[in-house]
Amino acid sequence: MAGSVRMRRRQLAGAAIVALALAMAACSSSSDAGGTGSSSGGATTDAMKPVDTFVGPTEAFAPAAKKRVMILVCGNFGYGCVRQGAAAKEAVLKLGWTPEVVDGRLDPTVWNRVVKQAVDSGVDGIIDVASDPNLMGDAMAAVKAKNVPFVMLAQTPKDGDVEGVTSWISPDAAKGGRDMAEWITKDSGGKAHVLLLDLPDYADIMVRNDTIAKQLAKDCKDCVVRRSTVSSQTVGTSLAPLVTSQLQQHADVDYVWSPDDSVADFVAQGIQQANRTADVKLMATSGTTPSSVGRLKAGTQAADLLTPDNYVGWLGADTLARIIDGQEVQKLWIVPQRLFTAANIDEAPKDMQKNGWNTEFSYKPEFEKLWSGK
Repeated sequence: MAGSVRMRRRQLAGAAIVALALAMAACSSSSDAGGTGSSSGGATTDAMKPVDTFVGPTEAFAPAAKKRVMILVCGNFGYGCVRQGAAAKEAVLKLGWTPEVVDGRLDPTVWNRVVKQAVDSGVDGIIDVASDPNLMGDAMAAVKAKNVPFVMLAQTPKDGDVEGVTSWISPDAAKGGRDMAEWITKDSGGKAHVLLLDLPDYADIMVRNDTIAKQLAKDCKDCVVRRSTVSSQTVGTSLAPLVTSQLQQHADVDYVWSPDDSVADFVAQGIQQANRTADVKLMATSGTTPSSVGRLKAGTQAADLLTPDNYVGWLGADTLARIIDGQEVQKLWIVPQRLFTAANIDEAPKDMQKNGWNTEFSYKPEFEKLWSGK
């Protein structure tokens, strides 16, 4: 028993280090480095089209009144988590409820403690932004025992997940991988030499990366894929040198895939340090950082597959309201993504560097109409 407790503590500590490493990356200084070879970007695919049709529930209802909700943000660092938490708070206020936003400090022990405290205090529901419930110890047992509605954002369910999560909201990582493989194939004329950077600690990242590799092997016979594993614990110091080393060893690599926008600055630095900015195309996904948008507009990043963070927060609040209302909800909501390149970056919203991309449909009026009960 003591051994299992020690092992669990080591797992939690390791997870905290991983989360902190990524958050530090997300808060790193802006980098306009990258591949100036990225500026062509003429290939177009369906993934680049506007998302102009509302994705979400269709049944109107009158939400319950005077509810208290905890919004657990994995940590007040970076962009994606903070945006989703702020959007969930905005939506909860629109519902007429009381939101309690908690900074998880990128620490699973904090996540565990605050969730238990919320359950013990009689909270009406919990919206969790990217704080893995599988690392929360006995907090999720309390959630399940008291049947507290629990909505998980930015993570997809998998076999072996802890019980207690009522609904999950996330992009489809496999579809994202297929979309990127299609763009790479078209952009390269079927002759890409791709370096995929893996972060094994993150299941969704690995699903996306694995899908890119498999789809290229299937549809792009002359494409070559190389893969390198990134240490999450040392990403801030090791990633740029790793990219530089790989590009120096493999002169044929002309596409580099960053597993997340939060670490793309380091990938861009590695490309620059290898003196490969003229012929290597940087690609990334997910978080929409100011520097990644800046690189897209400057032509020093080839592609970015984006998630609508603010929309995710509103959908999370709507889902929680429906659970509290006693409605059956989807176990998993797949949210749309959109691929931006040089070919369509001019279509991006003017405030994307600050607020990210949030679909081309007006989702807030749609949700408010659904909450009117009419």
